[in-house]
Amino acid sequence: MIASGAPNTPLTGNHSVVRSGTANGQSEQQSTRTRSCSWGQRKLDEWCLKFKGPDIALMQAAKHNNTQLISRIIDQNPSSINLCLKKKNENPAIQAAVRGNNEALQLLINLGASPDTLLASESYFPLRDFKPVDYSPADFTSKTMNVLLNNQGTDLNQSNHVYDLDRSILVTPTELVNSQVSAKNRSKISVLLASDARTRIHTKIDFLHCGPFKNSFNIEFPPDSSFRTTSEGRIPVSLIGQAILLNNAELARELLGRPDLDPGKPEGTAENLLTIFMHKLSNGVFFNLGNPLRQKIITSETFCRQILDSDSLIFKRQLLELLTMDFNIRNYPPSNAEFNQLDFYQLNDRIQQELSPPSYESIVQET
Repeated sequence: MIASGAPNTPLTGNHSVVRSGTANGQSEQQSTRTRSCSWGQRKLDEWCLKFKGPDIALMQAAKHNNTQLISRIIDQNPSSINLCLKKKNENPAIQAAVRGNNEALQLLINLGASPDTLLASESYFPLRDFKPVDYSPADFTSKTMNVLLNNQGTDLNQSNHVYDLDRSILVTPTELVNSQVSAKNRSKISVLLASDARTRIHTKIDFLHCGPFKNSFNIEFPPDSSFRTTSEGRIPVSLIGQAILLNNAELARELLGRPDLDPGKPEGTAENLLTIFMHKLSNGVFFNLGNPLRQKIITSETFCRQILDSDSLIFKRQLLELLTMDFNIRNYPPSNAEFNQLDFYQLNDRIQQELSPPSYESIVQET
């Protein structure tokens, strides 16, 4: 069984062997130790195959990047590839991925392992008590993630469940990686996912302000009262909003750089994106995102309509603050006394004035 889109020629050979011809005695000693270690690993793998069976031997071969033995085991015992559908401690593909054994990982995918298992395995989903997870793709190296992305059959938009009190939050791989705030490679891996053309960027999550999902992050959130909530009391936040909320500036920049990003999508997330960004500005961060985000907002009919239709004066004032800010200097918070004196209709009129491009006559008069 060959995974869809995978190369037809499997990788073979143990890549841990060191080339001969060392330059000095020290290098030759190191080369000898490396060859001895590689030989020892191979002997251990062979011993496992003989006395422990193909499944345990496959796990060992994946851990040691022993591609020759992987090919032999699957050739003689095709059913052993089904281990790649299980959870972390029983999954050779995951064992190869977390160790950066990219040759072994690619070979296992060629032989039928599913990349989707690594991007959405229950083994790294936070449970109801939000205990630390076993592993996350946010800990992969960029090269390991590219092995998964280079497979055309990889589903980058699969919906997976993260529990939040009595409900679950549906998240995509990009959203899940972004939520792993303490992972060392979170920014790099989330950018790789978001930059892939197959990734849908107009996604959202709905979480509870008092639930374990929110409380699992050591990050200051905007006050509960400043969010727009659903009829069920949940807070809808778009992917760009999630990136800013969880301080993933690299992911936010990547999303803002995509020409297809609309900050007003999905419907019902514009107000909370505005709240999140203005809250970050009030804490002195993300000024460098101000101009690109504002430009996206100005050109988004969906975003502007949601704010104009909103019954909240606060969101309208926030939009006016954003539209009139000078992001070339750090002058937040601006003087908004003028906006506080405007009523619902006056605020909408002022917003529309700020959004309307200046006419040719007005430019001539100013000149």
